[in-house]
Amino acid sequence: FHYVSTLAGFLFRPTEHMRRAAEKARVQIGLPARYLSVHVRNGDFCIAHTVTSDRKQCHSLPAFAEALHSFSDAYHIHEVYLATDNADSIETLVALCPTLKFYFRTEVNRDFLVVTPDDIQKNEIFLEQRLFRSDLPTRQAHLEDIMIDILLLVGGEAYVGHFSSNISRLVVALGTYLRAGVLMPYVSLDIPWCWGGGRAIEIADFGVWQC
Repeated sequence: FHYVSTLAGFLFRPTEHMRRAAEKARVQIGLPARYLSVHVRNGDFCIAHTVTSDRKQCHSLPAFAEALHSFSDAYHIHEVYLATDNADSIETLVALCPTLKFYFRTEVNRDFLVVTPDDIQKNEIFLEQRLFRSDLPTRQAHLEDIMIDILLLVGGEAYVGHFSSNISRLVVALGTYLRAGVLMPYVSLDIPWCWGGGRAIEIADFGVWQC
């Protein structure tokens, strides 16, 4: 883990443009200095396992809420940065966590992330597949949104996500690197942290996953 964390920190060097974009987003939404962070991928992950052999699944929002409340109690933090591909998740999490204040970016185009019946028919479930066939401005805008989310997520005091997602694994690796090797507190709602160089590997008690 620490090797990958150090490598990620060395390779992940945002440009000045991206640093300014992330800082602008932080100021615009009023994100405080101390906060928790959470990433919810409840779009394509909710459908993939029903129509493909991929094992990724979305997770119940009450499970996210429970993990956030645990961190909130432990660190006495009530502010949360939320990154998600699913607009409905925002409203639901806010309702499930009345004692927490959520910060999220309203300008993100989440309509692009919605899986349509046409996507299912074409077997283009994952957003990466839809991204590949989109036009250059759409790809550029979405990738910049991801970069901004990652930069804000790693700044959280603790993180809630799911390690079946590349973003979650990267956030904890980078968060640890930025803490000089001190592990970023986290909760993964599915598999443990893993690294297989993008290959499918066997994870004890969890089966085969691509990491």
